Amino acid sequence: MLESNFVRDWILNLDNPKFKNNVDIKVNSQRNEEHLSVIIDLSYSAGLEGGKTEMKADIKMVGVFTVPEQSELPVETFTNVNAPAIIFPFLREHLASLSMKAAINPIMLQPVNFVKGSEPNKGTSNTVSE
Repeated sequence: MLESNFVRDWILNLDNPKFKNNVDIKVNSQRNEEHLSVIIDLSYSAGLEGGKTEMKADIKMVGVFTVPEQSELPVETFTNVNAPAIIFPFLREHLASLSMKAAINPIMLQPVNFVKGSEPNKGTSNTVSE
């Protein structure tokens, strides 16, 4: 965990059909000779469509991996697909736990297809609206 911030309004309109969730996920990495650090940066916001944001979370989680001298899997594939897929469940659980501690139903993020997000012209950012 690098960073975690969760803010909610006192009164939420969760039952309103116009209440929308927005999720933005960015994957960044840094590499040296021995280690690869992959950071998932999650921005979550929710509120009435066209209205103010009633709930917001910003979470950054890092995974540090050892880079083998030789591997059948290209480092770029591991960086953009495998590493985020390993880290994401921990970030997902953290957001669910934060929301429960905020006295609301757990926020359960949908699984993310990092393979699809790493395809050419897709970038490493995923935006999800629920």
